[in-house]
Amino acid sequence: MVILNNNHKRYLMINKRENVVARKIHDTFFLIDITDNYSDDKCVLYEINESGMFIWNSIDRKKTIDEIAALLKVAIIDDIDYQIIYDDVVDFVNALKAKQFVKEEA
Repeated sequence: MVILNNNHKRYLMINKRENVVARKIHDTFFLIDITDNYSDDKCVLYEINESGMFIWNSIDRKKTIDEIAALLKVAIIDDIDYQIIYDDVVDFVNALKAKQFVKEEA
């Protein structure tokens, strides 16, 4: 698995895996791998914040990480440096890749 870093191509496209769904439960956002083995009706929920949900909803085969970071910059009210936002998007995508929730598209 390739881990993205600041030197990685900004134009890499990421795609969601079909087995991962997003849910909002009691004002909290979660990603759930629906292929998990749910023993005793238990499953693993990966909690994400509102920015994480924004990034998740922005991931498709048509947007690069750079484009997703730009969309998040526009959505954030505070004046935050683009590089900080970009680095946060890269960190979040790396976490999603580590859990195999997303994959790289060529």
